[in-house]
Amino acid sequence: MIIAVDEAPPPRHIGDNDSRPFAEKWGLEIKGCFVALLLCGLITLLAYWQLPMFDLANIVMIYLLGVVMVALFYGRWPSVLATVLNVASFDLFFVMPRWSFSVTDVQYIVTFGVMLMVGLVIGNLTAESAIRLKWPARREQRAQHLYEMSKMLSRSLTIEDIAKSSSYFISSSFNAKNSLLLPDESGGLVPVSLNNHGVINVDSAISRWCFDKRSPAGSGTDTLPSVPYQLQPLTTQNKTFGVLAIEPASLRQLMIPEQQRLLQTYTVLIANALERLDLTRTAEIAKLNAEREQLRNSLLAALSHDLRTPLTVLLGQTDILAFNLKAVGSEHAPQAEKIRQYVLNTTQLVNNLLDMARIQSGGFTPKKEWQSLEEIVGSALHTLDHLLDQHQVNIDLPPDLPLINCDSSLIERVFLNLLENAVKYAGERAAISIRAYQHTDGKSIEVEVRDNGNGIIDGQEQAIFDKFSRGSKESAIHGIGLGLAICQAIIQLHNGTIRAENSPDGGACFYFTLPLDPQPVLITGMEEQ
Repeated sequence: MIIAVDEAPPPRHIGDNDSRPFAEKWGLEIKGCFVALLLCGLITLLAYWQLPMFDLANIVMIYLLGVVMVALFYGRWPSVLATVLNVASFDLFFVMPRWSFSVTDVQYIVTFGVMLMVGLVIGNLTAESAIRLKWPARREQRAQHLYEMSKMLSRSLTIEDIAKSSSYFISSSFNAKNSLLLPDESGGLVPVSLNNHGVINVDSAISRWCFDKRSPAGSGTDTLPSVPYQLQPLTTQNKTFGVLAIEPASLRQLMIPEQQRLLQTYTVLIANALERLDLTRTAEIAKLNAEREQLRNSLLAALSHDLRTPLTVLLGQTDILAFNLKAVGSEHAPQAEKIRQYVLNTTQLVNNLLDMARIQSGGFTPKKEWQSLEEIVGSALHTLDHLLDQHQVNIDLPPDLPLINCDSSLIERVFLNLLENAVKYAGERAAISIRAYQHTDGKSIEVEVRDNGNGIIDGQEQAIFDKFSRGSKESAIHGIGLGLAICQAIIQLHNGTIRAENSPDGGACFYFTLPLDPQPVLITGMEEQ
């Protein structure tokens, strides 16, 4: 919605700075003075030729009509000159004695004075009325420009369309060159190239200051007013999209308050159009990512499901083969055990893919029961006994640790993934510690899994929880980067949090918290009876 306020422009002061050329500044007044002189001569000739037919009062009226005509078309100062010329011509050619400015009848002095005053008043009022008649037309023109510009910007689909539309209307409204500066990939402000419009040479430091400070700069402002152009930031409530540079042929086009408000309205329209394109682009990217993620999850789920059955059979056969070869003391038993281990690792990867697909589809619903954290940790250590037999594992679980309401199989899965990561990335014979404690507020339990390996790459503490993200892109360590993503999903299903840090003493440290519900009431055998 665009609202035009009906108000008169503020009065101009004599000392106002006006940098217009002399011909542009005084051309209309000078032309009006010549017209006043010519019109006075024509009236005088006409009245002098028809002197016997006209009364002196009618001649005075004709002179006043000439003053009105000059004031209506050429303004105040030419009408003042016309008034003075008409009074002088009336005295010189029509008042006795003629051809002389001397007056024999004193009454004519009053006539001259009244004629001069009436001419000045009528000329002033007529000029003011002519100016006021132009205001509605100018306001209507500005409103029309705003309407057409907003309509064209709403149809713009590219940055170039916005730049062309804004350049056209700014050029026609301000008679000025203009340029739209937008940030590029490196963050620098570059002008949008247009084939049919010139580009303003804008100082990069000034445009950067205007962009960063979200404040105007250049001519007509308090910041660097000596430069020949003005910079306006294109800002919305949340973001700055660029800078509008405008270089008018006359600085007066930017100094008039109504023109300043018009320019500010233009910048708001351009900023809103850029924001609309940005939001549209963001929505399209989000939609594309969602569709790509859904397609990838569907594909992974299908592949994982098809691979799970043959891998289960293969794992069972390798177990039998490894057991039989080891029982007869065959020299091929180590190779069979190695095959079994790789099949087991592949099965674990497939299970991770299936679990992630279930989490993404919302099919992962925890079955919560009251569990002891010590039992969950013990079950995880027993499952990974074949991996941890060469590692030192330190357990620090307080005996008074309260029960937690959770899905024990899922929380055990978190411990399995964290311990497997510690074994894979911390190196051989790495020391692993598991510690848990209750927060002082009594509302949650925090669990810490620490190793003394090389730690996490700086800046990757949060990224390692993304799907298919690994601590090292090029690594001989098996895995596809889903373990920590599954841990995060499981902890979030339990309304907890998980994070990773580098220990000051070296190594990686993973923390996750689980909320504590009110503890269940234990009923003894006597109370039950």
